[in-house]
Amino acid sequence: MMSMQGMLDGFDAPAARSAEIARVIVDVDLAHMDRPLDYVVPDALVDQAQVGSLARVRFSGNRVDGWIVERTRREVDDHVGRVESVVSATPVLTPALYEASRRIASRFLATTSQVFSLALPPRHARAEREELASKPPAWPTIIGESLGEGWRAYPAGAAFLSRLRVGESPRAIVTALRPYLRACLSDAVAATVASGRAVIVVTPTGEHAARVARELEEDLGIRAALSGGEVSPEERYRVHIAASLGRIPLVVGTRSAVWVPATPLGLIVILDDGDDRLRERRFPRCDALDVAVQRCAVEGAGLLVASNARSVKAQALVRSGWAVSLDPTPDALRAATPRVHLHGEAEAHSEGAGGHMRIPQAALRMLRQGLRTGPVLIQVAAAGYWPTVVCRRCDHLARCPHCSGPLSMDAGGRLTCGWCDREPTSWRCPQCSGRELRGARVGSSRTAEEIARNLPDASVLESSAAHRITRMLPARPTVVVATAGAEPPVEGGYACAIILDAAALAGRAELWAPEEAARRWLDALSLVRPGHPGLVVGRIPESLGQMLVRWSPTDYAQRLLDEREALGFFPACTMVALDGTPAQVRQVADQVVREGGAELVGTVTLPVTREGEERQVRTLVRTPLANAARMLATLTDIRRSRAARKVTPVKMSVNPPELF
Repeated sequence: MMSMQGMLDGFDAPAARSAEIARVIVDVDLAHMDRPLDYVVPDALVDQAQVGSLARVRFSGNRVDGWIVERTRREVDDHVGRVESVVSATPVLTPALYEASRRIASRFLATTSQVFSLALPPRHARAEREELASKPPAWPTIIGESLGEGWRAYPAGAAFLSRLRVGESPRAIVTALRPYLRACLSDAVAATVASGRAVIVVTPTGEHAARVARELEEDLGIRAALSGGEVSPEERYRVHIAASLGRIPLVVGTRSAVWVPATPLGLIVILDDGDDRLRERRFPRCDALDVAVQRCAVEGAGLLVASNARSVKAQALVRSGWAVSLDPTPDALRAATPRVHLHGEAEAHSEGAGGHMRIPQAALRMLRQGLRTGPVLIQVAAAGYWPTVVCRRCDHLARCPHCSGPLSMDAGGRLTCGWCDREPTSWRCPQCSGRELRGARVGSSRTAEEIARNLPDASVLESSAAHRITRMLPARPTVVVATAGAEPPVEGGYACAIILDAAALAGRAELWAPEEAARRWLDALSLVRPGHPGLVVGRIPESLGQMLVRWSPTDYAQRLLDEREALGFFPACTMVALDGTPAQVRQVADQVVREGGAELVGTVTLPVTREGEERQVRTLVRTPLANAARMLATLTDIRRSRAARKVTPVKMSVNPPELF
């Protein structure tokens, strides 16, 4: 039956016609628009608008960028928008990368375009033009069979290498031993490249990436392409294009390198996966291991996670059966690790008054002994002189009167705020009105000063994030005082290592503290020559101390995972933090409990950051892993519904890293 509009002139139904359609993910962060939108491809752009290309379209009256994820042909009317131009005819978004991005977006309650901002580098026309014009290099030939020297320390090492050589994709979580790590990495890369597949190696820092790339080039004779945030935007885009064309067999870089579309992808290697520098600072706060797991599932690639410590997340992959654990033989472990000693409450008491000092007599004896044969390392918990100061009268933590940030003090007594960098001219304790301060925690600068006083003939160097020593130090007697992650490498390794202020980290109430302490201390102790001593000073949990003495990170990670399961925390379950105003958060929490099968954990009030700001709360909801997909799907529907209705937003964070 003809409609009333169709009976009037000028209101005839628009005639349908067949047209080429591009399905486009537009670059807008609107949850309810997180889906491919249809745009007609003009005849002039049919050859350019390929799947994976970057195009410009109209969205809500504005010109925006978008990625073509599908091409089809169907009947359309004149109201369907058109692709206005193709920014780059070169496909920058591969189908596999699109699928991995969708999975990460779903897993972390983000939009696909937000994930694309992490995965896809900004376009650089010159790099694209030069790469397309260059002649594709031949795939490198690995000369000689890999001997697997490093993997002989692992009972299943030979099987892991053989599977890579024949084109299979094993997934392994490895307890790394520093003397064997370089050989293990070179053998794994060689086996994968020899099978005609590419390798991505991800490291926490650009300095580490450059060193690994140089070592692999020396060992294998193939070029390693550097990528990540430390390289120029032009070079990063060049590597992205070349890798998508199958021209790069080996990519080494920092956390963003895990997104490089290496084709065909055979192996992803992540070194020190527990380092927080492998986690994205912006939303969604996924880390390199999250992305690697999804890419391995989508592209059928292998995975190798190697670290001195064992993260709880990596151990959860082992327990689930998704990956296997590769641990060294007892003989190899003894031959590659230092002898670790503890200086806790009992040891301090047996030494008398000298044993209770921050640098006890046992540590000074070890320092003097170590300096006879080479450099020694002292790791401290914080940089600076007095990184934490408190009221001398009541021990209340001193904070900045302007922004409430923590105050620190230098050697000259000058106060500085760690947040706003202001120098308060006057300070008064809000608890007791006292005006005098004292240092509550000793930093690397004051520690170096104390060591220089106790050992006047020794050369003392300080290394921290602000003043880091990056060069390789010679093997002459030197005392190096460093913060975690800033320890400089030494030729042949350190003669001994001492961990000070152990209780400052291991004694923290946060759930992540034991895992982070194990990672930092094992990384530092692994720099010691095999068989030489290491000393951990401070009161720490017995299980953590025994792990260090026995060098058993796998058992300790399993213990921490058991505790997480008993408590119902990540990674044994999926937890989501809901941040916003009390009424809005309560509404979302009630709905996800009712429809998503989630459990309400509790609600806390968030600190006010700006004067006059409305009160904000955080509510935690959780669910077992078996029900995680249902809860996340419910929260996704809630986000889309609230965005479409323009309701006051509620921030949703999946497994917030600050909690775990």
